[in-house]
Amino acid sequence: MCLCVCVCQTQRDSDGDPVPVVMRDTIIFLSEQGLEIEGVFRRSANVTLVKEVQLKYNSGQAVNFRDMEDVHLAAVILKIFLRELPEPLLTYQLYNDIVNLASVSSDSQVTVMKTLVESLPEENYASPRYLITFLGQVSANSEVNKMTNSNLAVVFGPNLLWWRGNAIGPINNFTRTLLDQHHLVFA
Repeated sequence: MCLCVCVCQTQRDSDGDPVPVVMRDTIIFLSEQGLEIEGVFRRSANVTLVKEVQLKYNSGQAVNFRDMEDVHLAAVILKIFLRELPEPLLTYQLYNDIVNLASVSSDSQVTVMKTLVESLPEENYASPRYLITFLGQVSANSEVNKMTNSNLAVVFGPNLLWWRGNAIGPINNFTRTLLDQHHLVFA
């Protein structure tokens, strides 16, 4: 059951916010309830509830995570949403540049990353900016939740960019650097 097609392309508030509803709903709830939950992105959720939430989003119904009181459900829905997009948020077009970022001098990496993310289409720029800013809040609480930038990169790297090959290490390194430097990349 795909969570992405309906939500990513069509469900936007009338204010024209380019961040998909699923991302906003999950991140708002997690910002309020999940920042101090240990391993917030490392635990699974009830499979039946996950399917129910997916069905609601796919049929255009509102989802209120506060009513469900399950931080892990919101975290799982966010990861599934990112993983099931038809194309990753960081796009196939940037794949080679992202995988090869390690070959760029460390002095230039932030500038290159900023150029790469600014080349994304509006939705693809706004969504990672929103997500990474939130993940910065998560890592700021890492003493409690154990979700450091390295741990978050392992969880979210494969959900932000994928393709053929075995490039998970470079993708996770890019994601960790993006988390470390988000205040400069998205400035």
